[in-house]
Amino acid sequence: MKVINFLMMKIILLMFITTLAFSQEKSFIQSAYEAIQRKDYKSALEYYTKAIEKQSNYAPSHYGRGLANSYLEKYSESIQDFTEALNLDRNYHEAYYARGLSNAKIGNNQAALHDFSKAIELNNTNAAYFYARANMYSFLGQYSNALADYNKTIQLDPNFGLAYYGRAVVYKIEKKKELALADFNKYLQMNGDRDGLQSEVQRLIKEINEPEED
Repeated sequence: MKVINFLMMKIILLMFITTLAFSQEKSFIQSAYEAIQRKDYKSALEYYTKAIEKQSNYAPSHYGRGLANSYLEKYSESIQDFTEALNLDRNYHEAYYARGLSNAKIGNNQAALHDFSKAIELNNTNAAYFYARANMYSFLGQYSNALADYNKTIQLDPNFGLAYYGRAVVYKIEKKKELALADFNKYLQMNGDRDGLQSEVQRLIKEINEPEED
């Protein structure tokens, strides 16, 4: 009977310790989230690291630390964090998207393209994923693919102003002037100077309207 009671006490103690650790981890994650909301990314990084130290096999903690690192422009570190999140959860489409953005920041363009495509494969209703891939296709000069993704972005979210801007740039490159003008004007109507692009768009519109030299 004493042996049974001793074993029961050990089990209860183990459950208590596990529950306490989980509770502490959740507390760290909540504090990290709140730090990111107030743009205190260094504190967020510290809290996510503490959460990982408490429980290293929880994918959202690695994803959160990856976000904090990316906000701090530590892109190599953020890629490592997002990769670890994906090792724990291969269906984590947000992690593929975030890793793609970090890869793009350091010029890993093909890796970024792969990540955006994987995010889309897992969730094909997120306009931001198609927009990110469209930008990468445009940067790589794959304009037909870029247009397809800008179109899909707008189909999913007709109020996605930057998608009109991106599509207009491609139309201008392809000398489809009327389509480019329509999209640039649509962008200005929707976003104005919210993105700091108003003067650039106005310059591009003026350039399109200038008569071509013989």
